Amino acid sequence: MSIELLDANHLDAIINAFEKTKQQIRIISPFIQDSMTKHLINSLNIGVKAQLITRFYREDFIRSVSSLTALKLLLNTGTEIYTIKDLHAKLYLFDDRTAIIGSANFTGGGFGNNIELSLFIQDEYDLIEQLSVYYNQLLNHIQSSGNYKIDDKKIEEEALIVQKIIKGRDHTSKPNPARFGAEQPKDESETNPIDEVGKILEYSDKIVSAVLKFEGSSENRVDSNDKYKPQYYKHRDIYFTASPVNPRSITSETTVFLSVVSRDKSGVGTPIIVGRAKTKGYEAENIADSKFLAEHPGAEDYPYYVEIYDIETVDTKIINCISLNDLIAEVGYRLYPNTENLPMITIRSLRTRHYQKPYITITSYAASRLNTMLNSLFTQYGKIFN
Repeated sequence: MSIELLDANHLDAIINAFEKTKQQIRIISPFIQDSMTKHLINSLNIGVKAQLITRFYREDFIRSVSSLTALKLLLNTGTEIYTIKDLHAKLYLFDDRTAIIGSANFTGGGFGNNIELSLFIQDEYDLIEQLSVYYNQLLNHIQSSGNYKIDDKKIEEEALIVQKIIKGRDHTSKPNPARFGAEQPKDESETNPIDEVGKILEYSDKIVSAVLKFEGSSENRVDSNDKYKPQYYKHRDIYFTASPVNPRSITSETTVFLSVVSRDKSGVGTPIIVGRAKTKGYEAENIADSKFLAEHPGAEDYPYYVEIYDIETVDTKIINCISLNDLIAEVGYRLYPNTENLPMITIRSLRTRHYQKPYITITSYAASRLNTMLNSLFTQYGKIFN
């Protein structure tokens, strides 16, 4: 996990992020220019999907601070483009692992010659989730406000108008007032914008009280007919969970709900919660060394580990434990801190938020309900202590 201050090398940072993106790029930027769209298009050629939220002001195109040609190029690659008025935010999201937020527009100046200041955020899952919620809320607002999705016809019509205005313009001409896009939300709660660096840093470092810790992956699911066994490091005589990134938000105050990526009774691939544990929190020295790797060769990809103790797991097959879908049915939008004030959030969105995450924070309410569900299973099947 890392948050890096970008006061230079904006271009190198975003190109590197483009190259590592495997699924989706989402951008919010008032101004768009050709020089930057070319870098984005190079990434889209390998199958990455893209969305853009921008503003569509005629005066911007007349003055060439934003480019219709750039928008056209993006449309040709399948990028979805939406517009909203009074846009000032700049946000760049790459899959669910990396983000850039700051002052830089998606222009040659923003990522080149201008003096800009941004945060480059990587593997800070809770924070990036918050930024993703902001993006999705803004997009939902635009989509529900009317047809503000840009297409070829809109660009072609605008280009003809702009060309005529440029030919007849002189130093006495007034700015053109034409603006196309959704009106900005009247209620700030519709988007809950994040616009203060201090708040971002505070959010990123806050102590979490409960997490779902996932073991296994969609490519390597744990057999649902097995019983769960916590990972044990013989050299130090400790049980542990491991992550590919630094789990610094896990502290001694955090309850870890142990979950394995497996299949439920319907054969659906989903995480299944099998127990809970206490933890001493992440310690800087808990990084895989040669002794650790000798016992756990797979730790090359999961080098950061957290010691756990007072482990309680259900004494039955994994398939009989609590699927994440069951937990979502129980608590709904109150499952995650970033959705507990969003009763309109879809079940599908809740079900996919854990993807590619080693762990994810849950609310105190969800933890309480999960404890109740686990206690019921302990009564039914018995409990294993480690």
